[in-house]
Amino acid sequence: MPLTTLTAPVAQIVKHRTTLLHEEVEQFFLPQLKGIQSVSDYAAILRMFYGFFQPVEEQIQAHIASVDLADIAQRRTASFVLQDLQALGIAGVPAKCTDLPLITNTSQAFGALYVLEGSTLGGRVITKMLSSHPHVSIPADALHFFSGYGEQTGKMWKGFVHVLNEQENAEAISAAACQTFLHLKHWMQECFGHEQ
Repeated sequence: MPLTTLTAPVAQIVKHRTTLLHEEVEQFFLPQLKGIQSVSDYAAILRMFYGFFQPVEEQIQAHIASVDLADIAQRRTASFVLQDLQALGIAGVPAKCTDLPLITNTSQAFGALYVLEGSTLGGRVITKMLSSHPHVSIPADALHFFSGYGEQTGKMWKGFVHVLNEQENAEAISAAACQTFLHLKHWMQECFGHEQ
């Protein structure tokens, strides 16, 4: 049964509309993750995420205030990447993506934030996989990004979904989430090649 904006919560509509693009991003990313053979490979993945998340987070922060989402200031996972790179002994700030989704209002910002916040949910599985990697020893203090908000990840996601469901423009939010997934996929392809 198709979802309509009259009957379904906003988060459910966004999830439904972004399913295919979300799957495309995962299908491209998972081989990169499973293909890690060195700390350098892991660092390349971290740099890729920072390059996209940091400038998108900056745009989101310009359009979502604490009156819209009380804990917006805590929702900045790109900074975790820098901690991880530092723990690996890698200095410098990674290159940033310049082909970003359009974020000019609160609805678009919530759509982009849906993608970034959603990425924290798979973090526990990824962290477990990386910490028990058979070929590469990744220090525990270099897993901040994929650990998301740690034990608070589920609570943070539920809090975000609650506020997302209070928003009124499901169409604009969904469109922005789709554009964010699409731009993330393009950035991944630029960073790792188009072979997938």
